[in-house]
Amino acid sequence: MLVRSQPVSTDTCERESKEPASEARCWPSLVLYLLVPLVIAALMLYYLISSRRVAGEFGFPLDDSWIHLRFAQNLARGYGFSFNPGQPASTSTGPLWTLLFALGYRATGEYVFTAAAANWALCWLTAVTAAALGHTLMPSRALGAAIALIVAVTIPLPWLALSGMEPPLFMWLTLVAVLLHVRLRRAHGAGGLAPTIASSLAVYARPELLLLFPLAMLDRLLRGRREEPGERWFAGWLRQLAIHTPIYLAIVAPLSLYNLHVIGRPLPSSYYIKAMNYGITWALAMGNDELLLQSLFLAPVKEVFALLLLWAGNNVVLFVPFLLGFVWLVRETRSGGASGHGSYLIPLLLVVQPIAWAISTNFHRAPWFQSQRYLANLGPLYLIVGMVGASKLIGRMPRGRRVAVIGGLALALVASLARQPDQARLYAQNVKNITELQVAAARWLKERVSSEAVIAANDVGAVAVITQCRIFDMMGLVSPETLACLTVENARAGTWRQCVEESVVSAEPDYLFAIARPERLAGFARNPYYGDPVYLVEVDDNITAGGPVAVILPTIWCKYAASSEAAPGGP
Repeated sequence: MLVRSQPVSTDTCERESKEPASEARCWPSLVLYLLVPLVIAALMLYYLISSRRVAGEFGFPLDDSWIHLRFAQNLARGYGFSFNPGQPASTSTGPLWTLLFALGYRATGEYVFTAAAANWALCWLTAVTAAALGHTLMPSRALGAAIALIVAVTIPLPWLALSGMEPPLFMWLTLVAVLLHVRLRRAHGAGGLAPTIASSLAVYARPELLLLFPLAMLDRLLRGRREEPGERWFAGWLRQLAIHTPIYLAIVAPLSLYNLHVIGRPLPSSYYIKAMNYGITWALAMGNDELLLQSLFLAPVKEVFALLLLWAGNNVVLFVPFLLGFVWLVRETRSGGASGHGSYLIPLLLVVQPIAWAISTNFHRAPWFQSQRYLANLGPLYLIVGMVGASKLIGRMPRGRRVAVIGGLALALVASLARQPDQARLYAQNVKNITELQVAAARWLKERVSSEAVIAANDVGAVAVITQCRIFDMMGLVSPETLACLTVENARAGTWRQCVEESVVSAEPDYLFAIARPERLAGFARNPYYGDPVYLVEVDDNITAGGPVAVILPTIWCKYAASSEAAPGGP
């Protein structure tokens, strides 16, 4: 373990009593290993009760959650990383989470609570590792325990824990990699390789963590210049680069090689869908100078500004201390302070990751998109730096520090907990939307259509898991045929949708399932390949799905007729 995890005992308290007076209690251990996991579980239960009351059942807040489940199901059944059994697909954005989810699903045969239990454990590990990192930056077990508690009660942690997706693993592995780098950057032997191994494994949690290793090596370069005498620092850094880079590539390369083999591209298919119409890749492909300038300059500024507002909203009490803590960390690292464990890696990651996101996919997917899941790993770092900054502020007070510590911690906890009711309502509404649109339509199909049917869909998760039908994905996330349409030639000619339509014709699906806006229904009616809707539902409170309408239409190739009974609100 990264931090001590022995059960609390009298001996433990006696050993701790030999530390300074402020550290002479065993309460930090009780907070880390008793209070924090209970708080996380209690908040998750609160969210579950809220969603059950609003949605009528337990479920997932996004169709993406069901996509992860579909991959996990097939992996548990021996079909490898596939969405349709027998058809290899680009890995999910978190293949390591898919593997963990598959193991849990194979053991229990259940998915909502299995995913929640695994993510509860990962959220607990995130809080404990955050405590270890805070304690490393500013030695104080009390500060570490306070950081863990703040992480446990700050949004969007319960939402992420119940998402059925990889964000908790994403957060934890980021903190593990940063902690190991900060502690072991100058270590020799096998221990010195641990940060690079952790950074490599983190890529299997989210592709954004490809940034970790190059930023860590940049930190080694910047720190080495001050730590090594004369000109030896650069030669030492080159040796480190020569040792660590092959290890990193050996661990990361199989992921890219697999994607290259399956879809002919090195990154997961979801990246290319997100970058379509936006970002630097699209700007270069289209030769759009205006979009290029926007991606390189305007989008990053807007992203960072929005992220600062987001963090201030998560916990406003820690915002100013965060700014001060950020400056302190950079200064202490530059001067060689910070208890010998300073690092530019934390500030680099906080700045570079959102900028890289904005450049690659543009600002249209702002930090708050889908409850911060794409920048989830930066949230705990904000809280850690904020708590360190607050501790530095209080440490400069001439008197009344104990009152300031207790009062400041209470204010920070209240600021975080005050956001939980709104976030719980958001989670409940997310689950309600997905249940009423994707899940209900999938259940309707399961009751009326053979599992041998082929379904074309633009939202593919729940319909695949529930019906067990073969899915043709019209967005290209899991169907290589559709992703193959996303070429520079099709982009410049504006023929991508035509190519997708031709791919649908080649697949000859039995039904089309679509989540759409009401005005799109007229387009379905004009399409000669589709018949009249056999299922149509529209909700008036949608905030989650791509549209408020769920519609199922038979195609001209339909071999498995369904009942003509339409859902309430249908034709």
